Amino acid sequence: MARPGEQEFFTPRELAEIASARGLLGFPATERGVRKLADREGWNELPKRLARWRVDPAGGRPAMEYHRSLLPDMLQAAIHAQAQKAAGTALLVAEADADRRKMAALRATALSARARSVMEARAEILSSIEGYAISQGQSRAWGIARFLDAQDQWRQRQESEARRDQGQFLTERDAAGLARPLLLTAADGFQLMPAKIAAANDRRKVSQVSRRTIYDWFKARDTRGVVALAPEATKEHAPIPGGFADFLRFYAVGSKPTITDAHRDYLAAAAQRPATQPMTLSLSQVEYILRVRLNNIERNVGREGLLTLRKRLAYVTRTTDDMWPTTVYTADGKTFDAEVADPVSGRPMRPEITSVLDVATRKCVGYAVSRKENVIAVTEALRRSCSSHGICAIFYTDRGAGYKNKTFDADAGGLMGRLGITKAHALPYNSQAKGIIERFNAHWNALAKRMPTYIGEDMDKEAGQRVHKATRSDIRQFGRSAILPSWEVFIAGVEKTIAEYNDRPHRGLPRFADPETGQQRHMSPNEAWAAHVANGFEPVTIDAGDVDDLFRPYEVRTCRRAQVEWNKNQYFHIDLEAWHDRRVMVGYDLDQADKVWVREYDEESGQPGRLIAVATFAGNKERYFPLTAQRAAEETRARGQLRRLGKKVEAVHDQLRTPLIEAEALQPMIRIDLQAELVTVNEPAPAVPLRKAAITTDAELARLCLADPTQLTTGRAQILREVLSRRSGRELLRISGVDLDELSDLLRSAA
Repeated sequence: MARPGEQEFFTPRELAEIASARGLLGFPATERGVRKLADREGWNELPKRLARWRVDPAGGRPAMEYHRSLLPDMLQAAIHAQAQKAAGTALLVAEADADRRKMAALRATALSARARSVMEARAEILSSIEGYAISQGQSRAWGIARFLDAQDQWRQRQESEARRDQGQFLTERDAAGLARPLLLTAADGFQLMPAKIAAANDRRKVSQVSRRTIYDWFKARDTRGVVALAPEATKEHAPIPGGFADFLRFYAVGSKPTITDAHRDYLAAAAQRPATQPMTLSLSQVEYILRVRLNNIERNVGREGLLTLRKRLAYVTRTTDDMWPTTVYTADGKTFDAEVADPVSGRPMRPEITSVLDVATRKCVGYAVSRKENVIAVTEALRRSCSSHGICAIFYTDRGAGYKNKTFDADAGGLMGRLGITKAHALPYNSQAKGIIERFNAHWNALAKRMPTYIGEDMDKEAGQRVHKATRSDIRQFGRSAILPSWEVFIAGVEKTIAEYNDRPHRGLPRFADPETGQQRHMSPNEAWAAHVANGFEPVTIDAGDVDDLFRPYEVRTCRRAQVEWNKNQYFHIDLEAWHDRRVMVGYDLDQADKVWVREYDEESGQPGRLIAVATFAGNKERYFPLTAQRAAEETRARGQLRRLGKKVEAVHDQLRTPLIEAEALQPMIRIDLQAELVTVNEPAPAVPLRKAAITTDAELARLCLADPTQLTTGRAQILREVLSRRSGRELLRISGVDLDELSDLLRSAA
């Protein structure tokens, strides 16, 4: 079947041409052969809907034409392919013509200085011809004839300097306001300037324009405007050679090789190609293409990633002038560029700081610190922000796992739904869209640089290595390092940085007169927030009693026999017995799993309703013995284990301690009688070793060395370092009243 718009009837000549062009072997390739086939198949006796006469509109002889349904399948397929090709070609030509019209419309804004001067010269000549003809009451043709006569006269007189200077250049307009000719003589004719004619003719030394050219100029101006008088580009750029794409394989890479190195690799690869491949480009050719034919963005594609290329592209500046506080909160995480002591283990770590900013005032309204950016940290930061400054309308973040998860996005029980917040995500690789929070994160770099453990990119390599080795050495010996900032010091620095930022003028905020100095300056985030409050802003606050429960994630579960399941754990409460086989909302805390909060499920809103009960983990399981008795037995058993382990540890420590027997005690002792004048030597008595006071625990050894540093021998220092390297040992010394910092300083000085 023919597709809409395709030809349905074909003459023998057309069928023969198609078969010949497509190389079909099963169909005649000549007009005579097709006629014989038609006679043989009886096509000429078929009805008019299948075979009919076609009259040649040019007056040629009529010919029979046949419907394509009579043709073999292979020929019908060839006809369809030919029609598709013709349609594609016509579409391509139409699109190219439309493109040319669009470029013609924009040509005036893209004209070069030379083309613009040519256009202006031609427009001035045409205006002068028309103005002169109108001033004389004549037609345009008459004015053109007078112009050409003046041009011929000038050519005849160009060798005579005196006659050439007879005319006087006029620039004023006549009484009718019409433009006068360029040059007039006493004979009331044209005498034109050669430079103006040459400029209009777009040729340096040709100062004459033909009649045909003048008429063409008028026609172009009348039909397409004055822009049509601009000359076409005299030199079109040739298409970039196909071999340049092969060169880009070595040049457009992230390592950013030089043009010379990339061209050398390109030539080496080209030498391995077959001889039929395109000719290789020279170094001067690729340099010209990169320098002239490509713009600054095109020549860096492949050498730079999308984030870097965006710095060269246009951008949109967003304004927040008509925005109230809490309309949009934006949040992002930043890995701290300095090491601090882990609050649990004391080992070095780089915490993650999650900050929340109000977009309208640029104020930091909340933060959270964690080991990594996760849903717990983000929830804590959002809880602080909403409870202290109000619930936001839009929460604008990136697409990280800490922000895009079921805890936030669940239809029923999701944090965003229960708070009534609309969450919006920035596009991937588009950090510029979150410029407010990205610029704020730079303040954490300043805090990190004030710490001795800073490890940013601009940190001196040798200084960083010294600090790294010192902290690891201290941790191996003492279990902690005085160089590492403590968790308390780090948190205090974070809060101080936020307070200073909120009080510092921000260039993204409006300017106002400082009440103290009277000078104009930008507002600080705190001042911008206070200004909105003074103008009537009231945040959407949260009741103090509902803060914890409101930020608790909820999920829909089905109650079974007074039990609900969450996270593969079973939680029980007797009050849930009446809710058997009904759906409820189960709320949970992110940092504890011993209980859950069970609420009614509102079918209409999909949100938690009235609190039913607080179910506990394994609340319906009974023990063989009461908990108190079992706990007492376990504690008794644990104390026995600790006592036995303590004896084993003490035995090992005794093996490492240095002998306490003084060598002098094995020699004969000389007794001196202070009352006698002579010194007598008694008979050697049996040698009795002199032993120092017995030391039974590590805590006693530590107190002895702190009281008398001379007692700290090499063996004892090794024992104490080993004790400090263990968390249990440090805890035992701390409970025994030993100052761990003083002991660490003593051991460090003895090293």
